Amino acid sequence: MLLHLLNVITAYRPNKFSKQLKQATKQKHDAIESHPFIASMIDGSLSDFKYAIYLNNLLPIYKAVEMCLFHGMDQDLMQSEKICNDVNAYVNYLNVNIDKPEYIFNNKWLTHFLAKDRFLQKAELYIRWLADMYGGQIIKRNIRFHSKYVFDNLRKDIQVIRSMIEDGLDDTNIDSLIQEVNKAYEYHHELADRINELSDD
Repeated sequence: MLLHLLNVITAYRPNKFSKQLKQATKQKHDAIESHPFIASMIDGSLSDFKYAIYLNNLLPIYKAVEMCLFHGMDQDLMQSEKICNDVNAYVNYLNVNIDKPEYIFNNKWLTHFLAKDRFLQKAELYIRWLADMYGGQIIKRNIRFHSKYVFDNLRKDIQVIRSMIEDGLDDTNIDSLIQEVNKAYEYHHELADRINELSDD
């Protein structure tokens, strides 16, 4: 698996703006990657209940991204249907209601996303789709229901998403996209904080 993932990663050659984007958002990326909630997801210690809450909060974000940015795209890239399937699987497995107001933490994130112009909305592709395609390939080994991280052609899908992000990216807007990626990381960090505070009941 790790060798396969390495081959997938090295198949992509970022342009100078992608390199700048990665460097300028590294601090926020590293902060969320080392968050106790995400760390527990990676090592397999996260409870099914908390992961279900996490997915349920991400679902509206993914639906909004697809509504705004995905038109006639390959079905393999449409993550919301996969997430919905996983949420339903967890709800049935746990026999719980996760649609309670006290479990919904995505309102500010979703409102901010919908208020942005189409170009800046691509920040979510950077922090969510690429996370599924890279780190998600490790996470899925420790998650009970993981169709969210299954791709028919991972190498091609990474290249498509990277191309979508890089399309139109230049000196005039790179700073704005960097700002939005960092903001999206902050919303994701806040979501992780809120869910991590929940009990596992």
